[in-house]
Amino acid sequence: MLLILMTLDDAEQNRVLALWRANGGALVRYARRELGPGASDEAEDVVSDAFERLMIHYERYGGRTDEQMKGLLMRMVKNRAADAHRRRRRIGEMPADPDGEAWEERVADPAQPTPEERVISGDRVERMKAVIRSLSPALRDTLEMRLLEDMTIGEIAGECGVSEDAVRQRLSRARRLVRIRWEEEEHE
Repeated sequence: MLLILMTLDDAEQNRVLALWRANGGALVRYARRELGPGASDEAEDVVSDAFERLMIHYERYGGRTDEQMKGLLMRMVKNRAADAHRRRRRIGEMPADPDGEAWEERVADPAQPTPEERVISGDRVERMKAVIRSLSPALRDTLEMRLLEDMTIGEIAGECGVSEDAVRQRLSRARRLVRIRWEEEEHE
């Protein structure tokens, strides 16, 4: 996370650190409530991830007020906690071995992908990032606000200064272009 912080200029770094000092504790407590008992380390990871995303996309978020930034971070934490719940449910649904051995005992660390999965997944993620980066800024920003920030159509319209119909059109166009370009990538 320190490397990402270093990509920001001094004023941006100071603002992110001030946001962390002012809201970090509350965000961790919120994440713990969302994740449930026994998830203290996971809650801290979720909050760190939210701050990383804030820094990576600072050029888009930097113009917001501190209150708006706090709301954005809360939404990111909520979304990451929901992702963690989904992961837990998938892992919890793993069947027991016919010999009665629990799956946790058979698998070294089920939360960690195998080396092969990391290579394949990493390659696919990088290709998808390239496809998304190839979109026009308006389409890319609209898609990221919807998918990464879980913003509503109305929130995106307000942020971009366009009508809700325009946002829907942008999302439709962005999804169609991503699908077309992804299929082209897969068939190369």
